[in-house]
Amino acid sequence: MTSRIRLITFDAYNTVFKPRGGISAQYEMEARKFGINVSKEAINKSFRPALKAQVSKYPLYGLSQGLNPKIWWQDVVRSTFIGAGASEKDLDEKFLALYETIWTRFTCADGYEVFSDVFDTLKELKSRKITLGVISNSDERVAQVLESLKLDSYFDFVLTSSMARCEKPARQIFDQALRLGSKSSSPIQASQALHIGDDLKSDYFGARDAGWHSLLLRRDKLSYEEPLTNLPSDSENLPVEITYMKELLGYIKPPNV
Repeated sequence: MTSRIRLITFDAYNTVFKPRGGISAQYEMEARKFGINVSKEAINKSFRPALKAQVSKYPLYGLSQGLNPKIWWQDVVRSTFIGAGASEKDLDEKFLALYETIWTRFTCADGYEVFSDVFDTLKELKSRKITLGVISNSDERVAQVLESLKLDSYFDFVLTSSMARCEKPARQIFDQALRLGSKSSSPIQASQALHIGDDLKSDYFGARDAGWHSLLLRRDKLSYEEPLTNLPSDSENLPVEITYMKELLGYIKPPNV
C-alpha cells in the first residue's frame, strides 16, 4: 500500500472475536437450564433461516418500523428454538426468562472469546499512532462486548449498523467512520483508511468501493454463515487475503518511512 494509513477499522464478529464454543452450543446450554432440550445440531440448522427471515422482514433491526435490537433478536431466538423442535408450550411458559439470559450472555465476555492474534496486533498498531475503529453490521452490544473482553481501550470508536442506520457494504457507513476517525486529528481521507473483515461483499468490496484499502481476513466461517463463494474470476479483482490478523502489519508502512 503506497498511501500512509492513518485509520484502520475492523469488523467485529469472526474478525476480532468469536462466539465462545459456538452460538448453538450456548443456546443449547441455556435452554437446558430451563428444561428445554434441543440439540445444538438442530439449533445450528434452524438459526440461519430464522435470522435470514427476520432480516428480510425487518431490515436494520426494524428500527424504521418501531422495533429495537432486543425485540428484533427475541423473534429470531424464539423462531430458532421452535425450528429446532422446542415445544411451543414450554416456550410460552419459559421463553422470556430464557431469552433474557441469552441476551445478557451475548452482551459480555461470557458469550465470546478474542482471537489469539488480536491483542498483539492492536498493541503494535496503537504504538504506531494509528487511529483504530470498529465497523460492525450489528447492534449496540458490540461496544459492551469489547469492553468486557478488555479491548475497548484499543479502539477510538465503535460504529454499528444500528447506530449508523445503514450497514456494510453501503458507502455511508464507511463515510461515517471517516468522520469519527477524524474527530481528534486532521481529516482522514478514504485513501488513508484500511478496513479488515471476513465478509467478501460487506467488508472487502464495501470498503474498496468506498475508496478505502481493504484486506479479507480468511478465518473459519461461523457455523451459521454462508460459505465464501462467487469470487471474481479475473485475477485483478481477487481480494487481498490474510489468514492471521498480524499479517496486516506487513501492509502498513512503519513510522518514519
